Amino acid sequence: MADDLFTPTIAPAAYGTRRRPWRPQSLIFPAVFAGPLAATVLALVNGHRLGLPRRTNLMVLGVGLAALTARLALTLAFLDDWGDRPVRLIAALAGAGVWLAASTTQKRPFRAYELRGDEPASLWLPGLGAVLLFGVVEALLFLLVAAG
Repeated sequence: MADDLFTPTIAPAAYGTRRRPWRPQSLIFPAVFAGPLAATVLALVNGHRLGLPRRTNLMVLGVGLAALTARLALTLAFLDDWGDRPVRLIAALAGAGVWLAASTTQKRPFRAYELRGDEPASLWLPGLGAVLLFGVVEALLFLLVAAG
């Protein structure tokens, strides 16, 4: 009698052709250091690598756009009154909010990926690139909004 108890339930071909995803927990570092724009882009790329449904990625995109809008509004409101002290904190909190949404949606698919025995990709270079690139993009965005 064949027993299915010891048969693997996670198919090995599920991630065969995709690039290796990053750990969702590791996205917190670029999110805090670069803000919501970098966190959103990295979360969307990671969601694609994990094969998340389009609806889930659109939800993360919506949270990212809301966090970026809130960061713009709060920064412009506080910039005149308090100098630039809370600007960095506002950016870190907005990025952490995007990370929370991404981590919540990507935790289970990433765990399934790990249970297959695969290793995640390194986030060092993409994370550093996102911090530098999207930090400059957000700064230019603030200059345009503040000037207008």
